[in-house]
Amino acid sequence: MAKKSKQYEYDLSEVKRLIGETDKNYREIAAETGCPYASVVYHGRKIRGRVNRMRQEELNIEEQQPVLSITEETTETPKMLSGGTALSISRSDVHIHDAEQEAAKMIKAARALGLNKVNITIDR
Repeated sequence: MAKKSKQYEYDLSEVKRLIGETDKNYREIAAETGCPYASVVYHGRKIRGRVNRMRQEELNIEEQQPVLSITEETTETPKMLSGGTALSISRSDVHIHDAEQEAAKMIKAARALGLNKVNITIDR
């Protein structure tokens, strides 16, 4: 015999308003509105993003620290691509947590263009 699902009575627009306009956590919103916690989390991630409040506070602290940037500069003669075009890829003001992904993207782009060497410089 199939299990009957629970039916909830809550105002979804009120849930979304509380998520967007207050700093209440998801458990407080679920308790106040009668909305299931999982639903509050689902809508909260769509509205607030996946970053929770504790992680957001960490990010705010990190934003006050200097941000490293990744730039690619060539010290040798640049490799010419078809049509005599030289490849130069640079990323500025990349946060240290995103640096590895950005470097991987630059390397992937260089491979896609048939290059076998790149120069990557990390500036302070």
